[in-house]
Amino acid sequence: FPVTIMSQYEKNKNSGGGKSFEEKDFSKYFNPRLEDGEKNGEVTIRLMPTKEGASPFEEGYFHVMQVNGQWRKLYCREHNDGDTCPLCEVEKALKATGSEEDKKIAKTYKAGKFYLVRVIDRSKEEDGVKIWRFRHNYKGEGELDKMIPLFTKKGNLADGREGRDLTLMLGRGDKNNTKITSIMAEDPSMLTENKEKAKAWVKDTMSWKEIYKASPVEYLEIIANGENPVWDKKLEKFVAKGEETVKKETSTTSAKYKAPAVEDEADDDDEMPF
Repeated sequence: FPVTIMSQYEKNKNSGGGKSFEEKDFSKYFNPRLEDGEKNGEVTIRLMPTKEGASPFEEGYFHVMQVNGQWRKLYCREHNDGDTCPLCEVEKALKATGSEEDKKIAKTYKAGKFYLVRVIDRSKEEDGVKIWRFRHNYKGEGELDKMIPLFTKKGNLADGREGRDLTLMLGRGDKNNTKITSIMAEDPSMLTENKEKAKAWVKDTMSWKEIYKASPVEYLEIIANGENPVWDKKLEKFVAKGEETVKKETSTTSAKYKAPAVEDEADDDDEMPF
């Protein structure tokens, strides 16, 4: 199987721990989850082949924070594009104070590493190529950790002609959220025997950045300032929620927002693209 996948895995395993974004085609997001009342289940996918043996697992960074009472994964402009990110600026400011308390708070602003891979959901092939986003697990217990042994033993799972479908076994976590408990590789098979589907899927050059777009800067600035953003129809931009905004103080910086430092957030069920 591609050496690039193993080198990527080893490197990461050993590393330290406008309004338009409301208008989304949710058919392009692959988010395995159980329905209410289900305790377990399964879903089968196929990793899309890549050019020249590149790893199918691209890396992206997102800030996981609570916004208006809900967990959100916010695109990091600094790590993904080299631009200024208001949330990263707060992290740096907190670290610079020298306060141990501020260092702890800074961790809640830190952008986390995620993997993004193009897949076909076998139960919804009519949707075409989807993007599956999942978190890098520093404990070695994540989705990629479950797939690496399969690549090692079975070869290139993403190969268009001799790859394998993957069955994701789903269960409930401690917070009743959907968890992938195990991943199994099926027998070797073609991506599809339907020539029209094959052409459409392979020609689809959709990037994960087209799906998980960056939030407007003013949206992130409002969050960085400890406030909740709302869309103002008259101004046609995001503004801080008025009197309902809850401001929380940090020790020595101007930032007011504290996101709880939780290692295993229930946001794995978050379907939102931002």
